[in-house]
Amino acid sequence: MTKTNAFNLMDITVPREGHEAARKFYTETFGWTVDVDIPGYPIMGTGDGGSQVGLMWEGNPQSGDLSKFWKTGKPVPFLNTDDIDATLAAIEAAGGTVAAPARQTGPVKVAVFQDPWGNDWFLCERGT
Repeated sequence: MTKTNAFNLMDITVPREGHEAARKFYTETFGWTVDVDIPGYPIMGTGDGGSQVGLMWEGNPQSGDLSKFWKTGKPVPFLNTDDIDATLAAIEAAGGTVAAPARQTGPVKVAVFQDPWGNDWFLCERGT
């Protein structure tokens, strides 16, 4: 597994209800801007040139079986990796578990793992 880009924080996803209210809160309160306007999941730039926050609508039908990981009040961190399969193998070898296997979702491959203490984390391998 190449670690040149493994495990850097991609974004934090904040499950929420009330799409427009959430967008208004974060843009007006913190001055964040919508960088990528995906229906039901706007990704907001925080102004530091790298960090992003995704606002996932709880119950978004686009989530499919991953929706069980999107619960209001439970932010979900996303980690980038260069090799999602090797990263998942390393996580399991270290005592973590794969909660949702890797799958292609648009231009990225995503998976969910739990650390040994039961915390959910998403992994994301961006397409080349």
